[in-house]
Amino acid sequence: MHLLPEPLFSVPTDGSYILTIKGTNDGRIFMGAKDGCLYELVYQAEDGWFSRKCQKVNHSRSTISYLLPFLAFSEDDPITQVEVDDSRHILYTLSEKGTIMVYDLDADGKNTSRVVAVPHNNIMNAALQVAKTVDKSNFKNVVSLCPISTSESPHIHLVVVTGTGVRLYYTTMPLIGGLAQRPSQLTLLHVRLPPGFAANATVYRPTKVHKALYSHGTGVLCSNESNEADTVWTMSSDQYPYHPTLAESQSTHAVDGFVWALADVTPQLWCSALNPTTPQGTKPPLLVTQHQQSPRQLVLLSATGAHVLTFLRPVDQLRQMLEESGGAESNMVKEFFSAMTPTQACATALIIATDPHRPNAQVAEWATRALFLYGANPPPAPVTFTPQTPAGYNFHPTQVSTPMPGQATNTAIVQDAQFSPLHNALYLYLARILRPVWASPVAKETLVEGKPVLMSSMSAEELGFLAERVDLLAKFLLTNQGGTTPLQPLNASNTTLNITRYGGDGSERASLLALRSLLSQALEVLKLMTVLSTHNFTTITGSLQKEIREQLRTMTFRDLVLTGREVCRGLIMALLDRYHGDNASADAISERLRDICPGLYRIEDAKLAKANEIILAAKANTNKAEKEKGFKEAVALCKQIGHHVNVNGISSQLASGGAYEGVVDLCLSVASQRDPAGLALHYYKNNEPADDHQGYMAFTSRMECYRVIMDQLNQLVGAGVVPQASPTVPSRPGPPTPPPSTLPSTDATQYANQMMNLIVGSNDELSHVTLYQWLVDTNRTDRLLAITSPYLETFLTRSNGQSPLHHLLWRYYERNRDYFKAAKTLLLLAEQIGDTPVNVRVEYLSRALMCLSSCEMNTASSYSDFMLHMEEKKEVARVQLMVLDALQGEGASADVIAQVNSSLLTLTTLYEKFAEPWALWECKLAIVHCAGHSEPQLVQSIWTNLIDRELERSRVEPVETRVDSLSSKIKALARLYSANPNYFPLEHIIKECEIRSVRLRTNTSWVVTALQGCGIQVSRLINIYHKLYRSGDSVWEVERSPYHLLGVLAHLITMLVDNEATVQPPQKRALREQCLDYVAEYLTDLGASADASAGVISAHLKTCQAKLERFV
Repeated sequence: MHLLPEPLFSVPTDGSYILTIKGTNDGRIFMGAKDGCLYELVYQAEDGWFSRKCQKVNHSRSTISYLLPFLAFSEDDPITQVEVDDSRHILYTLSEKGTIMVYDLDADGKNTSRVVAVPHNNIMNAALQVAKTVDKSNFKNVVSLCPISTSESPHIHLVVVTGTGVRLYYTTMPLIGGLAQRPSQLTLLHVRLPPGFAANATVYRPTKVHKALYSHGTGVLCSNESNEADTVWTMSSDQYPYHPTLAESQSTHAVDGFVWALADVTPQLWCSALNPTTPQGTKPPLLVTQHQQSPRQLVLLSATGAHVLTFLRPVDQLRQMLEESGGAESNMVKEFFSAMTPTQACATALIIATDPHRPNAQVAEWATRALFLYGANPPPAPVTFTPQTPAGYNFHPTQVSTPMPGQATNTAIVQDAQFSPLHNALYLYLARILRPVWASPVAKETLVEGKPVLMSSMSAEELGFLAERVDLLAKFLLTNQGGTTPLQPLNASNTTLNITRYGGDGSERASLLALRSLLSQALEVLKLMTVLSTHNFTTITGSLQKEIREQLRTMTFRDLVLTGREVCRGLIMALLDRYHGDNASADAISERLRDICPGLYRIEDAKLAKANEIILAAKANTNKAEKEKGFKEAVALCKQIGHHVNVNGISSQLASGGAYEGVVDLCLSVASQRDPAGLALHYYKNNEPADDHQGYMAFTSRMECYRVIMDQLNQLVGAGVVPQASPTVPSRPGPPTPPPSTLPSTDATQYANQMMNLIVGSNDELSHVTLYQWLVDTNRTDRLLAITSPYLETFLTRSNGQSPLHHLLWRYYERNRDYFKAAKTLLLLAEQIGDTPVNVRVEYLSRALMCLSSCEMNTASSYSDFMLHMEEKKEVARVQLMVLDALQGEGASADVIAQVNSSLLTLTTLYEKFAEPWALWECKLAIVHCAGHSEPQLVQSIWTNLIDRELERSRVEPVETRVDSLSSKIKALARLYSANPNYFPLEHIIKECEIRSVRLRTNTSWVVTALQGCGIQVSRLINIYHKLYRSGDSVWEVERSPYHLLGVLAHLITMLVDNEATVQPPQKRALREQCLDYVAEYLTDLGASADASAGVISAHLKTCQAKLERFV
């Protein structure tokens, strides 16, 4: 930076005498003139159309006031001070007569408008209303304005100092309505009298103040008590920010000559991130940040030169007291602890006690002794502290901080009776160290080239500074508290003082142990974050898993310390992954991490990192033998730390290198280590009881390992299936090339079989179970049944609230030639309740009978009974299948069909619930036949209805078709029941069919033809028809065809004669004589009849008679 000798801008003052100049942070320049006007020097780079490059603007007078001077707002009251509050964009002016003006610069600080002007009389009267017992001469002269920024107070905006050192606190906004308002008033909130002031006493106090400064709780008054020197009064509340009553420390200094100006030149904290604002938007008190904040400094300019005043922080005051008194036992140190409260004083002493600098070692030892002298023992009762400062202040507008006559100032400050002040101070100091990061996000998301990336919220230097502070506190705690023993002074044995050993109750000991744990965790996380920031935090987080990255994006430092162990380990692994391939760098970083964060990066993590490195090296190796050796070495390393291995991640890396044997070996080993007592197997064999929580946890832990194997099998099986390529246009001649990442199908199948063989060869029963279930779920039952294992039968027979795998169990028994068990299993399948179709149940029963027939000869009665039982079950099942088919033919509802398919039903149920309600006559016949119920009337009734039902179904068809349909039905039923006359009543069937034949007026020979098709001989039919004719049943008279049967008989005899070759020679003569007798009887009956059909039938019979006589 260089100073140019020539001015850049110049503007005439127009006769105005400038007394004071003030600039804002954004470059605006304001000037206070002797004529009482506020001017602004407005400048710009170039001249405009209606503006010059530089001009002077009067903010106290409007344009019209130049035309009409009597309307001018200002009078000849010189402006002696101009102050700007850059945080709120408010400007204040103070005139020689004590008038304060407030200007609003707008929220953006670009405009200027006058808000209010408060004359000195108003100021004095308002102060007198608050401090009614104070003489008004104390408020006569206003000498200084001190703006208060938003970082110090959201409500108090201005401190006005009078000539006697009285401080008046003002606000420019209503207290109700929020902080976003613009200034609209100037209201007095509080009056604070000068140090040493008493209403009825004259003591040494400032009386001729001409300069004042106020900044963050520290006030400076320059009083010209004599012409030779000024007295500088300093007041500060830094030592007492949390007292319930207003408390300040004060001091005076003599300065040669008259003080012309003063300014606060305190150096800013090297990093603003280490001193964030409070939730209210204000900066915390110096007491909170003194461990990192430099002492406040003030420069006074007088005729003799520049004077630099340094304000001692509380920690500086305590250090000075310890050095001056040569120890911690002086009354001065004791009073410091009492005045500041033991907890706050102990927190201050901890800064000195943890000071790492060797020249300050003696002071640090004295500070440690002070901690145990005044803070180690919990107070037995509430302690009453009487401050030497006024009481009752609560920031109310009409309250004064100076006590009224007779006003009591005794205020009790109650300490925590449970824990000692030192205990509380340890927590308090740690909280102050970690305050900048505790509730802040660990990382912030930003866009780089359009992509979101994570960046560390703090730099490596900032994190290192915090880590150093936490480390010092941790070392102090470790030095003065060994293990579980109470805190005690390091040099207690070398002192003659009666320092009682710091005992504390059990809760305090437990609390201190918890504090040590918190310190250790916080320190490791801070150091880890420092290393990550050094090695490009953005790149490292970019390689994190998506789940961990999402957690980190929303995680605060508090979350990372208390619950973010897995996130930290993920960050460590990502850091190590960045240096894989560089053995020297990876080993150095691994050793560094083991040194700085052994709790986050344990020896197990180091081995895991080494295993990852070996796997990556093996995958890159082209030598097959060395490659396999590397994979085995990595698996052996991981098996040593099975409890800490990420099985899924390691297995994925092994699988990508083709080390599927290592995947199985590692998963089985880790599963065994996670459940050494075998609780998971006990839990599984006891059908997974809900109250066995330990078993459930062990079972879940094992299943996680087995699931990794199954996932790899799924991938291999998917790769082993060669997909059909969709037709595409090739990009070049030749055969299509497969994707480079696709595993050849033959290799995938080989690897899958290799993995399954390894599992089958192990003695881990739960791994067998998991493999078997996977084979069932993927419909690889043939592969499952080909396994030879003692655990397979147990798996297939286990129910666990579900249907056992009987459909595979019987096949297992059959493969192992245990046919009897196979038959029993098939019976269970046939009888199980469910939606198994009846035809499948029949098939099961058939297979069961085949299995029984394959058994070796067994004459035991139980075997025979079971065989008979199975045959009966099969017969009933066939009937049930017939009922089902009939119901489907009748259009039964799905519910009815489901009832039939639900299980194997009894014959009674089939008859009563289905055959009878639905009139299934054929099914009824099958049911009574299967049941052996041969009641003639029932069977005849069934046949009658069956014949009617068959004719009814074809009622719209021609007669010939209906007759053919009935003939077919009779033939079909005859094949089933003709061997048993009880269920095939031939005489009844012939009678019913001939009656329907008369009614239908159809050919008389169709019944005979149908019965012949059933295998019934003509000679038997002749006897049955003859019997029916001689029975004299009146039905033929009713049907008006009394000789219908004779016509059929004539047809039968003709058939017999025409087919004499079918009659055996020994039977011919007897059959001839019988038929001749029957014909003679029929002709006699017909001769006596007058029926029209008698002649035709008689002629037919005579023809038959002639043929019979020649029938030899």
